[in-house]
Amino acid sequence: MQRDMVTKILLEIRRYWPALYLHSAAVANFALRIAMELGIEARHCQDVLTGALLHDAGKMHVSLEILTKPGPLTEAEWGQMKKHTDYGADWVEQRGGNDEVVAVIRYHHEWWNGNGYAGLKYEQIPLLARIVTIADALDAMTASRPYRKAIAISEALMEIHSGKGLQFDPDILTVLRQKATYEPATYQEPRTLARQIEVEKEWLARLIKIYGDLTHPLIIAQSHWLDKLVLSIYKLQEGKRKEKPLFMGEREFLNLTKN
Repeated sequence: MQRDMVTKILLEIRRYWPALYLHSAAVANFALRIAMELGIEARHCQDVLTGALLHDAGKMHVSLEILTKPGPLTEAEWGQMKKHTDYGADWVEQRGGNDEVVAVIRYHHEWWNGNGYAGLKYEQIPLLARIVTIADALDAMTASRPYRKAIAISEALMEIHSGKGLQFDPDILTVLRQKATYEPATYQEPRTLARQIEVEKEWLARLIKIYGDLTHPLIIAQSHWLDKLVLSIYKLQEGKRKEKPLFMGEREFLNLTKN
């Protein structure tokens, strides 16, 4: 698919709903990294990147009233929401999207066990769509939505791993579980999280070297992710300080300052 057309669609997404643009960028960032962890060929990495960037393009055919509704959707509203995969796939195909990109858009809400939108299961679901499904879930859980607050990164990863063989491809998760980036424990201790932040800085530097433009969606997404990790380590460190027992001298000092 032509890069100019991808950029044009992304700009349309950003104009329609900026939050959707940021979500699309975040999912693409995660999906590209997962594809590389799996050793996917470079040409298919480009397809997963494009498919992830445009995976929710069909939501521009869904009203903002539904997309931003804080409460549960009605049956009719949910029916409209579920159509976004076909809306987006058909629309992107008409604008030059190749088969792999279109398949990502059409099938990114399929579940490994067949409980997704179209009912595909196992290897019936295209591999690149299975990758984007995981990336989509990770961003969805760690970012605030109109209907719920974000959860901790470690909790989100635990949810994903608990969906192994149900919602998500078990083979992909088996590979990812071997990497600290996708291990919940990495995000539960300041020491391990500090190491992960260095890994994320290296990825950001790599993206900047590749794309150059600091407004590129992947660079924006990775910068936001790093901000989230820095905030997480700050909260962890604060929690550790509160848990640390006071020495006698510290207790006496605190007592003095209260008087």
